[in-house]
Amino acid sequence: MESRRIDGDGELVALSEFAAPMQADPHTYLAYLGTEPSGIAAELAETTWQDVSVVTLVDGDLVGWLVGDVDPDMGRVWWNGPFVQHDDWESVADALLEAGREQLCTEVTEEEMAVDARFDRYRSWAARHGFTEDEGSHVLRLDGPVDPPVSPVREITNADHSTVIRLHDDLFGGTHTTGEQLVAGHDAEHRRLVVEFDGEVAGYVAVELEPDGSGYVDYVGVDPRHRRRGFGADLVRAGVVELLELGAHGVGLTVRADIVGARDLYVSLGFEEERFVVPLRRGFSLA
Repeated sequence: MESRRIDGDGELVALSEFAAPMQADPHTYLAYLGTEPSGIAAELAETTWQDVSVVTLVDGDLVGWLVGDVDPDMGRVWWNGPFVQHDDWESVADALLEAGREQLCTEVTEEEMAVDARFDRYRSWAARHGFTEDEGSHVLRLDGPVDPPVSPVREITNADHSTVIRLHDDLFGGTHTTGEQLVAGHDAEHRRLVVEFDGEVAGYVAVELEPDGSGYVDYVGVDPRHRRRGFGADLVRAGVVELLELGAHGVGLTVRADIVGARDLYVSLGFEEERFVVPLRRGFSLA
């Protein structure tokens, strides 16, 4: 068994084609990446694969790969994989993870993976490597249009930044994006919208056009003082409208299982469940 790093960005296509059949099967699906080869390749290109990647071959044939997406400021790596096609699945997966960990910078002390709840072998394997399961999330998808928002939702401005940063960090502290990163990421394909009440920002939504052409609602946050006014629904509606105007073919989102009211809200807007994903974490927990 031979292991090496990814040999240039041209190899991402072959790795994506290798992973696509597994991504299409809910019993072998891993989160963070899509299901189509072109989309997987585009998503991999946005990771830190140049810094942390492992490809494993047996007799010259590809049998597995792993890519780490590292945020040294957070001290965390999100593992894409391991994707394995071999009779001795666990041995290949073990070797991939060991080699990947050897490439991590010393600042990284936290690791995360996420998997479809039906991928039992992966969940058992991750537990053996010290990962624990946190609260799972429903993955929902909307393929049609929605009604426009009733409340006036607008694009974020510089004057809104401090309020949105504070609100985001209060609501979603410890997640993959800080408040400062959220507002700094506002661009043509990563949209941040806000809703006002009595002259102040009452909530925000962060949406993005994914590399595979689908839309994604990343965060929806409403100030606790302004809840039960319909702002959450209007922010989601506005985000979906924005994504469809950008050309998205369908819109997805995830919502934790313990946030029942949010899931009911999304279902009422037309979202349908695709899968249930379980996060596997080592060195930290968001529970």
